[in-house]
Amino acid sequence: MMIEKADFSKLTVLLVDDNEFIRKLLGDILRSFRVGKVIQTGSVAEALSHLATLQPDVIFCDWLMAPVDGLALLRAVRHGQTPIDPKTPVVMLTGETRVDRVAVAIADGADSYIAKPISAKILMSHLIKLILADRPVHYLD
Repeated sequence: MMIEKADFSKLTVLLVDDNEFIRKLLGDILRSFRVGKVIQTGSVAEALSHLATLQPDVIFCDWLMAPVDGLALLRAVRHGQTPIDPKTPVVMLTGETRVDRVAVAIADGADSYIAKPISAKILMSHLIKLILADRPVHYLD
């Protein structure tokens, strides 16, 4: 299936990464896709504060952050420990590419996993995958 045009103008994306450069880069890429609202946070604590009043359509979250890592945010969302829908799509971002680490994130409920460095093309493909996953796929014979 080839997508020629996508409208992201109604999407709200929460971007969580403790690296300011990465946050700015990913935020700029998402805005270039014409994502309606991009909220950027530098920590899990700050993200949780936003989630008290915000229901994002997608969360992009770095795994390796301190003092609380992104996996803790993923688990909090999936276990209903935040006020948002526990099924909100979460994409983990990390430099960790070992198969066992990817398996942990997926087992804990990550919808997708992107290894850094991240390109606009990869970010777009994951965003489209998440949007299409929300709809049934019909195959024609």
